[in-house]
Amino acid sequence: MDSTGLQTLRRLATIINESLDTMETAYSRAGQALPTLDAPFDPKNPAEAVRQEPAVATAILNIMAASSQMSATVCSPAAAVLNASQAFHVSSCLRAVSELNVVEILREGGPQGRHVNEIAAASKADPALLARILRLLATHHIFSEVTPNVFANNRISSALDKGKPSSVLFEKPKERLLGTSGITALVEFFSEDIFKSSAWLTDTILEPKEGVLPYNKAFDTDQPLYYYMQRPENAYRLQRFGLGMQGTAATEAPDAIFTGFDWNALPAGGVLVDVGGGNGYTAMTIAQKYPKLRVVVQDLEHAVEGAKDLWKESFPSHIESKMVEFQAFDFFNPQPVKKADVFMLRYIAHNWSDAALAKILQNLRDAAQPTTQLVIIEKILSFAAVPGAEVANTPGAQRPSAPAPLLPNWGIGTAEFYYYDMAVHTMLGGSERTLSGFSNVLGKGNWKLVRVHHCTGSQLSHIVAVPA
Repeated sequence: MDSTGLQTLRRLATIINESLDTMETAYSRAGQALPTLDAPFDPKNPAEAVRQEPAVATAILNIMAASSQMSATVCSPAAAVLNASQAFHVSSCLRAVSELNVVEILREGGPQGRHVNEIAAASKADPALLARILRLLATHHIFSEVTPNVFANNRISSALDKGKPSSVLFEKPKERLLGTSGITALVEFFSEDIFKSSAWLTDTILEPKEGVLPYNKAFDTDQPLYYYMQRPENAYRLQRFGLGMQGTAATEAPDAIFTGFDWNALPAGGVLVDVGGGNGYTAMTIAQKYPKLRVVVQDLEHAVEGAKDLWKESFPSHIESKMVEFQAFDFFNPQPVKKADVFMLRYIAHNWSDAALAKILQNLRDAAQPTTQLVIIEKILSFAAVPGAEVANTPGAQRPSAPAPLLPNWGIGTAEFYYYDMAVHTMLGGSERTLSGFSNVLGKGNWKLVRVHHCTGSQLSHIVAVPA
């Protein structure tokens, strides 16, 4: 009879096989083939849309979680922890190849790849070292080594493509990331700012000081991140960060924002306040579909200037009809809009501790009418264990969990949620939250959680609250 360990492995293998069957059926029905790892990523390939189908998305999570759990089960524990302790080398190497424009050089070289001597020539990098960097990444299925020292892009590496000729990127290094999807900017931000900050995590735990975060230690500043980045010498760092935040939308289905809160249910002339909205891209997306809505974009002055430029270029009719207003505003101050139908906070809550977020929420509550709704757009963390029932009666609170013996949160399949959690802590002292965490902090700001929408084709949820 099989031991418990082997029974678990066989069950994991069954989950993988059943999930593959689900994917095969979906791709066959769509008349598409599953893209291979060796082929460069093409976001316009119709096969990519199949991944967004709920059954396929779940199958993908199952496969990722089950294969990772199988590896963890059979791997030497010492090897596993030693490998994990050195995973930072992957981040370092990703930043190196991105700033050396390796992906674009390889794209120009075609599927046959290019020898590392040719790849290194444009940047005058050491070919031998660059080969070792690329080989480490290829070992993690980022790039492929076609023949010894000849490398080519694959599905994962090509996601870093900035879409410009490599010669232009080298000629104008400060403009490399402009006009891109933002994914590369986000990768570079994570693999530099967050990577450097994370190294100080333990130090700030063992020797805590008020207002001193890992980011402050890493960059030797007493200023919070957003203020530090506004210093003149950090102009490029600020630009990269802004483009990276825009890149978060690139991982979502284009209509994901419309699969949660019902924006169309707001009345004609209803006021949507995008609090801390940056360039107002999300609010603009909503208003383009529902032009009956009035929009107020609020953020610090430099961000509001960027919002004006974006809306002038992409949605000038809303400016001409005076249906959008831009306000330079710090949300720790009293909220000036007193007749909002919706206050929207997208990727704001996770930047702040509970105490700071409660202050932001209280300012909104003070300006709210009885009918005002608050929509927080964020990731919701799941427990790695079977959850309790703290908010079980909230409409939409329940969501599927992974089948046993997988971790209920799908383990490595949702790992990026937990990476983000550590990132916002190291940068800002913030936190990603479980739903019960959101409910608790909403209560501190005098709002009441009333329902949750989990958006299709997105990692984000819409957490809806009303004045308490």
